Amino acid sequence: MYNIIRESIINPKGLIKYHSKKGWFVTLYILFLAVLLSISMFVFLLAYDNPVVNNQTTSCEVVDNTFVCQENDNLNTEFNVYGVPMYFLTEAQDVRDVDIEELDVAIIVQGDQAFYRFGTSTMTALDISGYESVSDFYNGIKTTIALSMIIFTILQNIAIMLFIILVSTIPFLRFRKEIRYKKIFKMVTFAATPIAILLLINNMLNFGTLIFFILMFLGYRSIFSLQKELYVRSMIKKQRENQQRHFKDESIQKDDVIDQEEDEDKDKE
Repeated sequence: MYNIIRESIINPKGLIKYHSKKGWFVTLYILFLAVLLSISMFVFLLAYDNPVVNNQTTSCEVVDNTFVCQENDNLNTEFNVYGVPMYFLTEAQDVRDVDIEELDVAIIVQGDQAFYRFGTSTMTALDISGYESVSDFYNGIKTTIALSMIIFTILQNIAIMLFIILVSTIPFLRFRKEIRYKKIFKMVTFAATPIAILLLINNMLNFGTLIFFILMFLGYRSIFSLQKELYVRSMIKKQRENQQRHFKDESIQKDDVIDQEEDEDKDKE
């Protein structure tokens, strides 16, 4: 895998020799790119400064598996977990009185239930009677939200990388008579490595739109170079075919444009 990353950055033409990689390897490589692109989320979770939430700070305690909160202005007292607002209400307060925007999400704790409120109306109630203290509940919520954010981010980035790869294969379709599409897909997947790296840098440093497009142009250099190399090889193949027809030799088999390349590193990876 290291050799593929290196070739994609410094010698994109060399990616042609990896066209015979197995499908499972390509799948794992796409997952690797998605995880690489998700590093910014890992940094966010590690660096985020969650508030201290316990019995003292919330004026709540667990009595008979129920969260009992003291009378105070809890509707305006907002805690959060990784940026998601959290409210602790008394039995006399109404969960619908919490003022949040239409597209916002909030966690509202009342009695033995936690309400996940989406917007102004939709709510999902979960039983939280198994927790012994406010801090135990908060730590459980932190773990759940962190895992959910990680899984969602990785799945989202898999979709992003697949979209980039599939769109990037469109200019290569002119070679479909000489190269099978699955081999084009594999080579373009490997050539998309610089794009994933530059997207990660953009996400980490939060560049502006202009810098983003410049980075994407630089990232596509590997794909442009690969396309150019395949074009040259395709022209050479056509010349050989013309010569062979002229001398009544056997025609060149499909994929001869790239099949002469040996995967020199397949035993190393």
